[in-house]
Amino acid sequence: MQKKVMFADFANTDLVEFKYNIDPWEPLNSSIELTTHDRAGGFRKFKFMNVSNLTIEEGFDGYLGGMAIVDISCRQWSHAQIEVQNFESGPGIRFLAMSLESSTAEEFDT
Repeated sequence: MQKKVMFADFANTDLVEFKYNIDPWEPLNSSIELTTHDRAGGFRKFKFMNVSNLTIEEGFDGYLGGMAIVDISCRQWSHAQIEVQNFESGPGIRFLAMSLESSTAEEFDT
């Protein structure tokens, strides 16, 4: 199985908005929206659909330096094609998702 890193350029990047939309009747319809801000002044939004297995580690302060978005479709799971991982030793966030949309500051109001 070979996993492909989709996005890992989170050095010097902070999480400035986190929205977890939960569908109580169908958990796999849940979504997470992350808005990030890098120290060069750029903003980026990520929207993950069909989210599961969310973990926010104790002590997570919003720094995303160790976060990576990985294509795990090679696992052939019916419920997840994307894994958000934290490869640093510090606290982070982790979850699985079926799909991802991303946009830059030019595409949304900050």
